[in-house]
Amino acid sequence: MKVNRPEIINMINKIYKPEQLRSRDKTGETANVSPGDRLEISSGIEALKKEIARLEETDPSRLQKIAELAHQVGAGEYKVDSRELATAILRAAKKRS
Repeated sequence: MKVNRPEIINMINKIYKPEQLRSRDKTGETANVSPGDRLEISSGIEALKKEIARLEETDPSRLQKIAELAHQVGAGEYKVDSRELATAILRAAKKRS
């Protein structure tokens, strides 16, 4: 089962999208690369490595619960408890004020 991790995808996009845009010329074509070009890894890759390590250390029972929820959502079986949701929203609003 595949569990979608949008936080990783967003981090990867933040790191690599600006680089892709810079490598294109005004016509939208990839800029010519000379054999003398070099590769530099940005500091953003360090943040990505830390995030991946943090996710790998996640409690297995939490990962199991996430997988179960993902399955329920995918199968259309997940039901939201409106009272529990409202309580959580109010609790979060009180923390911010």
